[in-house]
Amino acid sequence: MRKKIHLAFTLFFISFIGSSQFGTIGYDFKDPYVKFKDLKFAVRLSTENNIYCPNPENISINKVSDNEIILTSKSLSAAGGQLISDGMVELKISSSENERISITAKASHVSELNKSILILIKGIDVKSMISEQPQAKGVKEFKDKKEIRVSYPSRSATMPLVFLKNENEEWYVLSKDKKLRKKGFACFYDHLTNEPVVVLSHDNDMRSISKEISAPRWVLGKNKSRLEIVKERCNDIEQNFDLDPFPKKPKKYTDWANNLKLVTFFHGVHWTGHIFNTYDQIGEQLEWMTKTIDGKQILAFLPAWDGRYYVNYPEHEPDERMGGKVGLKNLIKKAHNLDVKVVLMFGGPNLSNFKFLDENNMSDAGLKTPNGHSRLQNWLDWNTDLNIETMGLIINFGHPKYREYMISKTAELFDTYDVDGVFLDGTLRWENSPDYSPYEGLVQYTKEIRKRYPDKLIMGEDGYDLVYGLFDLFHTSGGPLGLENYLLRYTRQFYYLAYPSESGSAGVHEIGWSNNSVTIKNADPDYTIPSMSIFYGDEVKYKNQIQNKLKLYKRWNLKSVPIMKN
Repeated sequence: MRKKIHLAFTLFFISFIGSSQFGTIGYDFKDPYVKFKDLKFAVRLSTENNIYCPNPENISINKVSDNEIILTSKSLSAAGGQLISDGMVELKISSSENERISITAKASHVSELNKSILILIKGIDVKSMISEQPQAKGVKEFKDKKEIRVSYPSRSATMPLVFLKNENEEWYVLSKDKKLRKKGFACFYDHLTNEPVVVLSHDNDMRSISKEISAPRWVLGKNKSRLEIVKERCNDIEQNFDLDPFPKKPKKYTDWANNLKLVTFFHGVHWTGHIFNTYDQIGEQLEWMTKTIDGKQILAFLPAWDGRYYVNYPEHEPDERMGGKVGLKNLIKKAHNLDVKVVLMFGGPNLSNFKFLDENNMSDAGLKTPNGHSRLQNWLDWNTDLNIETMGLIINFGHPKYREYMISKTAELFDTYDVDGVFLDGTLRWENSPDYSPYEGLVQYTKEIRKRYPDKLIMGEDGYDLVYGLFDLFHTSGGPLGLENYLLRYTRQFYYLAYPSESGSAGVHEIGWSNNSVTIKNADPDYTIPSMSIFYGDEVKYKNQIQNKLKLYKRWNLKSVPIMKN
């Protein structure tokens, strides 16, 4: 037996003499690669302390058949072989009749917690990597020996799937994971062998991190239509995550959304305190608009209805200056008499201020990085004083007490004011947090609201594949719809909150002025419900322009795409 292993080991090194270096490691890491179907594969283990590859001095390769090979090592190598640790790693590669390659890997370390396991692939001539639509920074060129990377779930990778393209062929890599766990995709330039190296990563769930890790199956193939592979991912999430395509949702949601011709942003109070519309003024404008377009075709969306934008989140109470509780009730009543639905904007996962968290003993509800550090809401200069305002914490909806508060607040608004729905800001927010799952929190929130209020709407901002199906309507910055427009398989999209008024102002949104903003211009009007921002007085100052748009919008219909069909 020893002789057999040694023979495999010797043949391996005859085939794979010469190792690799890329990224931040400026030396030969001595990864042992195995050749399979004209490609070369290696594996690394990342722990809380270091990064390792199989120990080349303690390796075996089992060629099960022409279509399957297994690399194993019973010890780990780091620092280019200068550090050896107890542990194990296994890399299994196989292919099917359609020449698609399946890759699995597992590893363990005797004393260190395992963060991630990485697959290295050589032999693919990468010129670009496609993970989303261009406006989401989902198309990256690999040039000048500079690395490119994306991670899932994120704005630039809303599926655990990328396409790797050159002039002659297109490869794809898809994770078949049945759980939501972080995936990484990258392409580096190997400075020792002078070639691209594709890197795939699978991370342990930080809530259950251990000294072992096992990567679910990766599938690697080429020259298949993108639609076919995206549909495969859609089938996976529908089977494994209990998501229904849009046509299978209750007709009370789909019929209304299919009849919707206009989402109107009635901005409330700017961060600085400037009021764009009061509740009474919004009601007046709805009366005027419904003389041109049927109220059933309008959704009135109210950002900053609850006072200064972002300042009071998540208290979400009617603003006294806008008209208070009575004013909001009167607005909802008037809107319903006009057959218009009204949706209120929540901070959602995007923000809770420090004061609220302290007073309610929820300072631990912040969205934490894998290392346990809460993420701050601290990247905007809200009042143009050349300083960044730290508004509070980004929130993890998986936190039980915070989620229960948001469920209670939603119920209060539905019961008290009869609003038609709520909009959660920042539903994209996700981290591999060590305490709670942000995704699971959104699932629990939406399920509870739908159980209690089956006729109400739930809307979201930005997201990824597992989130889109939880919501009735979405808007995304720049208007990307995912690979092959797959968002439309699960929900419908309207224009981003920063959509300009007739003056060009973005209202309460921090962009300020948005006539030439890519967050608006890049959305495809064929697939995006028409939208409009209106401030009080616009119906007089821009009467003709607005009326012409209303006449145009009421003829709008969604253009169908293949991914929408079963």
